[in-house]
Amino acid sequence: MQIIIIGGFLGGGKTTTLNYLVQDALDNDLKPAVIMNEFGKMSVDGKLLEAKVPMDEIVDGCICCAMKVDVSEQLHQLYLTHQPDIVFIECSGVAEPIAVVDACLTPVLAPITTIRSILGIVDAKMYKSIQSYPKEIQGLFYEQLHHCSTLFVNKIDLVEMDHTAKLLRDLEVINETADIRVGTYGEIPLKALLQPEHVATKDHGTYHEGIGHRYVDLPNPLQKDEFIQQFESMPKTVFRIKGFVRFKNEPHIYLVQYAQEEIELSPIEISAEVPLYLVAIGTDLDISFFNK
Repeated sequence: MQIIIIGGFLGGGKTTTLNYLVQDALDNDLKPAVIMNEFGKMSVDGKLLEAKVPMDEIVDGCICCAMKVDVSEQLHQLYLTHQPDIVFIECSGVAEPIAVVDACLTPVLAPITTIRSILGIVDAKMYKSIQSYPKEIQGLFYEQLHHCSTLFVNKIDLVEMDHTAKLLRDLEVINETADIRVGTYGEIPLKALLQPEHVATKDHGTYHEGIGHRYVDLPNPLQKDEFIQQFESMPKTVFRIKGFVRFKNEPHIYLVQYAQEEIELSPIEISAEVPLYLVAIGTDLDISFFNK
């Protein structure tokens, strides 16, 4: 059972990349499965997985810390139940992917698993303003990338060529042994990740202490313009907001994605009943928007 660990900071495009890799696996007659970790207590990304493949979710915590045992248990159960050829583990946006390696190499799992890649997703647009983030967040960002075997610079269409060139030079310093690739919409081929991989484990500090999450239940339709206005004064200590909402006089449910002081609202059609809520991640969430 091959394993690919997908990490990277909040809002970088991990789930988009995951969808692309899962479809690539299916197109190559592989049986994929997925484990997704959400830092909040409700899952958003799990509902955005496009292909119908075996999937387990770990919510309300980070798999690189106390919840590593959950990864081991779910990997073992996936193996017993579905016998997948490859398992994609999407870490939460505040996880340190190298710590997940330990969970994949327990005595029970080691004989049946092969870690092929640790993939780090780098948001080219976010990196442009990385110096404006708190020092501890910058530390987490760099630590997430330091041990990856492959770094994928995503969203290069949203930045200037000179910025991308500088980012690539910086990444060569941050992780001099990584295979560095660039692209858009999470489109990195699976074959680029299926290579013999030696993943070293080492002691490391915890860089996401102090980051918390808030859950906001929003069962009733909202006024769209008022909802958008809430984000105009959002403090920089709120790094990520995502979820599902319904607006008055609108037929669709909307997927909410907020990162780097920008909000994206996408109408979606989901056949199953979807609870309406937002999950926010940051260091200071004691603001009126989340106290309704």
